[in-house]
Amino acid sequence: MQISITDGVDLILIPTQQFKTNRIVVSFMTELADVRSLSIRTLLSNLLETSSSDFPTQSKTAMELSKMYGAGFGTTVNRHGNIHMINFVFNCIDDKFLENPVGLVDAGFTFLKKMILNPLAEDGEFDQETFLRQKQNLIAYVNSIRDNKQSYASLKLQEGYFNEAAQKSPVFGSAEELEKLTSKDVYDAYLEMIKNDRIQILVSGDIDENLAAERSKDFNFAERKPEYFDLNYAQPLKKTVSENVEKQKLNQSKLDLGYRLDVPYRSNLHYAALIFNGLFGGSPLSKLFVNVREKESLAYYASSSFDPYRQFLMVQTGIQSANKEHVIQLIADQLKALAIGDFEDVLVESVKSSLINNFESRLDNQMTAVNRAQNDILTGTYVSNEDWIRNVLSVSKAEIMEVASKVKLQNIYFLDGGN
Repeated sequence: MQISITDGVDLILIPTQQFKTNRIVVSFMTELADVRSLSIRTLLSNLLETSSSDFPTQSKTAMELSKMYGAGFGTTVNRHGNIHMINFVFNCIDDKFLENPVGLVDAGFTFLKKMILNPLAEDGEFDQETFLRQKQNLIAYVNSIRDNKQSYASLKLQEGYFNEAAQKSPVFGSAEELEKLTSKDVYDAYLEMIKNDRIQILVSGDIDENLAAERSKDFNFAERKPEYFDLNYAQPLKKTVSENVEKQKLNQSKLDLGYRLDVPYRSNLHYAALIFNGLFGGSPLSKLFVNVREKESLAYYASSSFDPYRQFLMVQTGIQSANKEHVIQLIADQLKALAIGDFEDVLVESVKSSLINNFESRLDNQMTAVNRAQNDILTGTYVSNEDWIRNVLSVSKAEIMEVASKVKLQNIYFLDGGN
C-alpha cells in the first residue's frame, strides 16, 4: 500500500505477520551526479549513522538502541542504475512478543527523526572531531580495497567498461575526492538531500497503518518535485574491445571480462537473463565452473554476475598468467555454446530449481520484502512471489539462446601476477 505524505514523499506499507520484528526504512533517492557526490553521500551516511545531537557518540547511540530491547539501526548506500540511495534502517522486536509492550514502532520513528533531522552539527558544519574521524575511517576502507585483489580487479574492470564517471566509480566514491571534503561540503549536501531528494518511508511488519502514517507526517518533510526515476542505465555499445593490463607480484593473476547485455531489469527477457547467467557462470552447474575451472583446471575460480540495472555482465577468473589467451577463448566458447543451444534441458531445469530455492530462502529475510516493494514503486510494476516463480519456470530454451546472443564483449582487465 502506497500513501502520499506530500509531493515527493511516500509511505509504503508492507503488512505481514511472518516476522517477529518490525522494520522501518527511510530512503533518500536522487539521480547519480559524479564521483564527488558519491563520496559525499557515503561519508554523510556514516556520519548520520554514528551520531546526532541527541546521541553525540556511537556508544550513546548504541545505549539508546539497547533501551528499545536491542533494536538495530544502520545506514546503507546503494546505486541502482541511474539512482543513488541512502537508506536509514531501523529494526525492532514486535511488541506482542514483549511481556510489557512499550510501543517500539512509535519509539523507532522518534529515534529515526532524531538521527536524520538533528545531526551533530553547528553553524552550518558537522562536528569537526566526528567528521574527521569518519572521514579517515572511510578513506582507510577505500584504500584497503586494493589489498583484496579480486575486488580490486572487478572495480578496475568497471572503471574501464563504463563511460560516465559516476558509473565508473565504486558506489562509495574515491579516496581522492574524500580527501578534499570539508565538514561544510558534507553539511551542504545534507541540506540538499533533506530538501530535494525523493523520499520513501517503508514500514514492514504487523503494524498499525494509522500510526505509521501519522508518524511519517511527523518528519515534516517539505514537498519536493516528485521526479520519475528510470532505474536502468543504458550504455551505448562500443565498436571495439578495450583491454587494460596491470602488473603486480601475485601468486594468482586476475582476468575479468565485461560484457554489455541489453536486458533491462524486469523487461521481457529479465527471467531468461537470470537463467542464462546461472548456466554461464552464476552457479556451480554453470559452463564456466564445470568446463573452465573443473574439466580444464585453468582457473582457481570462474564465475559470472549480471547487473540488470546497468545491463552489465561480468566474468571473474583467477588464473596463471600463461593461460590468459586460452582462458579468454574458452570463455568465448562457453558463451557461443549457449547462443547455439548447446546445453541440456535437464541442466536448465536444475538452474531453475536452484534459482527458485534461493528466491524462496530469501523470503525469510524481512529486508527482501522491503527491497522488492521499493523496486515495485520505482519501476511501476508489481511481481508477486507466485508470479516470480511462474516467470522463471516459463522461460524457454529459445529465450535463453536469445539472451546469450545479445552478450557483447566490451572490455578486458588483466591483473598480471607474472609467472
